[in-house]
Amino acid sequence: MSLALVLLLGVAIGWLHLSSDPWLEGVDQGAALDWRFRLRGPAEPPVDIAIIVVDDRSLAQIGQWPWPRAKLAEIVDVLRLAGAKSIGFDILLSEHEIDTDGAGDRVLADALQRQGHAVIATALLFNDGSPSAGKVEEVGQIAIGNIVNQQMGPGHVITADEILRPLPAFENVAAVGHVNQQSSEIGQTRTQYPAIAYAGALIPSFPLLLAARQQDLPLSAIGFDYAGRLIFGTQKLPLDDRYGMGLNYLGPTGTFRTYSAMDLLERRIPPPLLKDRAVLVGVSATSLGDNFTTPYSLDLPGVEVLATATDNLMRGSGLIRTPEQRVLEAIAIIALALSSWRLGIRAQRLVWGLFNNLALLIAWLVFAQLMFSHANRLVAMSGPMAAIIAGGALGLLARLVLERRLRNEAERHRGNLARYVPPSLAETLAERATPAFDAREQLAAVMFVDLQGFTHASEERSPADTAQFLKSFHAQIEDVVAAHGGIVAQFLGDGALMLWGLPQPREDDPVRALACARDMLLRLRRWHPENPARAGLHFGPVAMAQLGGRHQAQLAAAGDTVNVASRLEAAAKATGTVLVISDDMVSAIRALGREDLISGLVARPEQPVRGRDKPISYWSAASCADLA
Repeated sequence: MSLALVLLLGVAIGWLHLSSDPWLEGVDQGAALDWRFRLRGPAEPPVDIAIIVVDDRSLAQIGQWPWPRAKLAEIVDVLRLAGAKSIGFDILLSEHEIDTDGAGDRVLADALQRQGHAVIATALLFNDGSPSAGKVEEVGQIAIGNIVNQQMGPGHVITADEILRPLPAFENVAAVGHVNQQSSEIGQTRTQYPAIAYAGALIPSFPLLLAARQQDLPLSAIGFDYAGRLIFGTQKLPLDDRYGMGLNYLGPTGTFRTYSAMDLLERRIPPPLLKDRAVLVGVSATSLGDNFTTPYSLDLPGVEVLATATDNLMRGSGLIRTPEQRVLEAIAIIALALSSWRLGIRAQRLVWGLFNNLALLIAWLVFAQLMFSHANRLVAMSGPMAAIIAGGALGLLARLVLERRLRNEAERHRGNLARYVPPSLAETLAERATPAFDAREQLAAVMFVDLQGFTHASEERSPADTAQFLKSFHAQIEDVVAAHGGIVAQFLGDGALMLWGLPQPREDDPVRALACARDMLLRLRRWHPENPARAGLHFGPVAMAQLGGRHQAQLAAAGDTVNVASRLEAAAKATGTVLVISDDMVSAIRALGREDLISGLVARPEQPVRGRDKPISYWSAASCADLA
């Protein structure tokens, strides 16, 4: 138990240390997360977000890319006139338009300024730790704050090495947000960062600014607190330990209301479909390749990924996986591992242990799915599943070891008991603290046997020889009694008490007992003619009881039937016969149709018996010759 607890504690600590590892994150955010989305199913698309895309038809009709800035300006103006509340331009405007002498740039800048609630894109570059290829730029104009002054807490905000920003003409008339998407180890886009660090400042994300414009939030209403949450107006949205927000995808390509840019320019889109909406302008043309892999789609346009992040921010519906949650998951791992260990070690059968652990595993998966579907909580699966499997395996292994030890111990006890009680009783005693037959009255055949002249013969033997002789004598009795299905209840020096009917009575117990008596007397005569044996038998009710005190006990047959059998054996000694059986036993044998067993026996009239007031009728055989 202690070793198991140490191992489980180590697993929990290891989980806390490794739970944010990219590879392990990839396990939880790979196929497992895809299945969570698919089990939940697509969600209702928002009505306050729309998308305008430069699709294959639009690209072919204009015949070039990038589009002329005048065309882009026309898109902005049409959206403004249609009543769009805010516009997000997912098109990089980092270079001057060629051959227009800046006229096209001015036209687009004027259109963005007229709209008043526009957000344009910037891209942050990462050099994987290598020195930056370009100079560090001043980004105070587009940043939401300095990292030193932000309450960022102890987390590790992602830091970029370079920035590809819009032209100053566009920066001066629109908000600027990064459009970087974070892909997981398996290449899927899982996380969007509301802010990325660059040059000591925080560059806000495109969706963050668009959501703020749509909800009329000033930049001063956006920030981060010490708990690692995003302050977004009156909301405090939980983020992960790198200040990222898990993307809660709503569905496949086309889930958001999406319209062709050419249809917009040709005025084919009714203005009410765009009024008061946040409209994102991007590309979906196949040749432009701005596509991402998501749980619902292998080629979701990047503008739809940004629309998803915008929707998550506006509704506070991003997937939650906070550092505090990881601590709770570590505690859950310990609890699950302990539970699976106990289910395994306490299982009555191996298959039950496997079934119980499988049920626990399914229960955790159901819990994780419910938390995902109804609370947007991304609860870990890999760690808890590993804990359940490992704990269950350790429990079942411990159960097998324990069963083996108990089985060996039971065999040892059974073997020890079998040396002192009959084997059939040893089996019962080894399995139960109190045998089922204890003090229960039932019919049984009882036989006492004794050697003639043993006391006189012992005077001429040494104690060792006497002990060896008795061992041989007892072995002879044991073999014959076992062959006839009886038990030796007690060895009484040069005699023995034998029973038929325990632990369970059988109909032919009297027949077995008399057949055994005849064979035994003949066998003992051949074994040691100098000390022939004599026997007394009776059939009637007896009680097999566990007698003795608290610290020492023994099994004993009790009742008048036992006393009568003992007196009949004494009568054989007094009359000089070798076998005496009661009239009750003869009647029982005759009822079973075994008259042959009574051959050689002679009926005796009622005779007084020592220790009893009433005389007893019995049958006897004078010598072994009468039994042959």
